[in-house]
Amino acid sequence: MWEYQLTLSTFVLAFFMQEAFRHWKSVYFTTRSIQGRINDTCMLLTIAAKRSETTDGIMSGFDKEAESLVLTCTRLIRLSHTFFWASTPTYSNGVGDGGVSDEDHTMDFPHEDQNLDAIGPLLLSTYGLRFLERADELTHEEVESLLACGLPPSQYPYILLEWVGLYALQGIREGTLAGGPGVEDQMMKRLTEIRAEYFSIGDFEAGRMPVAYVQLVQILVDSLVWLSPFSLYSGLGSLSIPLCGLLTLFFKGLLELSKSFLDPFGNEGFPDQNIRVDVLVSELNFGAASRWFQAANHLPVRNTKESKIE
Repeated sequence: MWEYQLTLSTFVLAFFMQEAFRHWKSVYFTTRSIQGRINDTCMLLTIAAKRSETTDGIMSGFDKEAESLVLTCTRLIRLSHTFFWASTPTYSNGVGDGGVSDEDHTMDFPHEDQNLDAIGPLLLSTYGLRFLERADELTHEEVESLLACGLPPSQYPYILLEWVGLYALQGIREGTLAGGPGVEDQMMKRLTEIRAEYFSIGDFEAGRMPVAYVQLVQILVDSLVWLSPFSLYSGLGSLSIPLCGLLTLFFKGLLELSKSFLDPFGNEGFPDQNIRVDVLVSELNFGAASRWFQAANHLPVRNTKESKIE
């Protein structure tokens, strides 16, 4: 009976770990897809932005209005990404898990709101928005608009995302963004893809795996480990002691590893395989804030007399 259960437990546990790892990969690649679509949007903005021309016809940098539009849109879409992870329950946010230790920098919040384990809700609170305003990440008008919209803080990422789309459409109509319907189509496509990926994170959390299946695997592994000493002792004697320890380490270890894959953000006490949200935010902030803007800000003169390669 124990041998039959050993075969069944091995098969079920291997399949369980495969499905759990597939879930973890889906969540991970969705987080990367969010970064990619936001970078696409920033690149499209900088490519389509109207450029200024000097007296000799050399294109040097962005037009004043285009530069303002690009900076505004990239700032808002970066904040949308930050607000999304602030509204998503995670453990690896760089603060609550001890990942950040900066004794020289303190946030000026009221004492009763200084809960570093809840840095996300704190950032989305009225005090957090005011702090972002003082840090020049939000304007006073933007803060007042967020507070006056009547939507809960969890919807702030989508509000900022829609503002980016509205500003981009206005820029296309006014000629600040060139490219016509093609640019407009690609811009709206990227923004809707970002929205879809935002929603996918919640869908993965809600529908990762039925609880009954997890309980079945837990019962199989626990009963197998519990019966191992009685089943092996009659045939192996004292040698069954280290073998039972090895079986326990193997089966219980794989079960815990599978559970950690089902908890990609560490909310249920499995921090080993966490997807670090603070790294995702910092990576995107660098790319969206500086990479595309600086790459397109100085356009070299194109040589129109290049020789053809025969």
